[in-house]
Amino acid sequence: MNFQAILIANFTGLILLVFLLISRFITRTESQAEDHTLGIMMRLVALACIVEPLTFYVDGKPGRLAYWTNLLGNTYLYFANGLGSFYWCIFVDKGLYHSAKRLKQIYFKLSFFVAAILLSLLFNLWGGFYFYVDEANIYHRRPPIYFFYFYMIGCCIFSIAVTYSHRKKYGKTAFFPIFMYLIPIVTGSVLQMLYYGVSLAWLGTAVGIVALYMSLLNQKSYLDPLTGLYNRQYLDHFIYEMQRSAGSFYGIMIDMNYFKEINDLYGHSAGDQALKDMADVLRAECLDRNYRFFRFAGDEFIVLMKTDNEETVSAFEKQLADTADRFNEEHDRPYKVSFSSGHGIYDKANDTTDSFLKRIDKAMYKSKAVFHRRHDLNP
Repeated sequence: MNFQAILIANFTGLILLVFLLISRFITRTESQAEDHTLGIMMRLVALACIVEPLTFYVDGKPGRLAYWTNLLGNTYLYFANGLGSFYWCIFVDKGLYHSAKRLKQIYFKLSFFVAAILLSLLFNLWGGFYFYVDEANIYHRRPPIYFFYFYMIGCCIFSIAVTYSHRKKYGKTAFFPIFMYLIPIVTGSVLQMLYYGVSLAWLGTAVGIVALYMSLLNQKSYLDPLTGLYNRQYLDHFIYEMQRSAGSFYGIMIDMNYFKEINDLYGHSAGDQALKDMADVLRAECLDRNYRFFRFAGDEFIVLMKTDNEETVSAFEKQLADTADRFNEEHDRPYKVSFSSGHGIYDKANDTTDSFLKRIDKAMYKSKAVFHRRHDLNP
């Protein structure tokens, strides 16, 4: 065992995570569920980077203090591994589906299984069936500990299955490269599992978190912070990619009705909530790998659809209006969520991004004029 190498590896991981935690504190926002989950994972790993060198240092040292430091320290390391693996699965699901209902349905039930596994670590303090510290204060693993490793591997496989299930149904999600996180962790954990005295698991986890965090920062530059939809910058990028790809695509320009009146009557906080509600309406109907949705500007949104069938686009607009009606019935808002929309196909031979956006914007305003002729001017 090279204690100096173990100390350097864990200290490096700790420094990386401390810098990330400081960065998150400086750029913190009021509520970002995925960031809360990632923050818990960071703290678990940061503490593990401190605890693991202590367990190696006291291994074989005399005295009750060394004994309990060794035993309790290794107990925490397995606890952090187990809880962190579960939070990783939650983090992936939140990042892909953004659904509190789904989290409650799936992970509330799984939490009982995870709690039982973590609770078994307490019984191990007296039973020593996973690991124990002998009379010479030397740590020993027992074969049942591999159940713990299988559980952590199972969490990795589960997160990959969730990702590919989402991708199969809705298409590839940008800026969510889970393997950038998993590969250094799995590599370090496997080496540490096979060769006791090699300390790479927590450094690998820290490196994985750094890679994930960098990807999330890149993602934020392409997301609208209020609604969570893609922003105008990513719209331009996506249209450019669609121009170069095979097949046709339509664009739908959506403009909320009476948005100015909502702001004037109920305040800008209500206006912000109305924008979030419109984004939720879009998400409820745009869960398809051929759809992408964006907040264009103000109260305007855009949907891009990979199709050459105008009837499909018109049917989607009708379906979206029905979803807005259901939303209004199910939510007690002082305003009603409604919109006007217009669509058009992208002509790859003649269109530019600007000409395409101007055309669907013009179609939307024609629809809006019809709406106002049919309805009162008060929301």
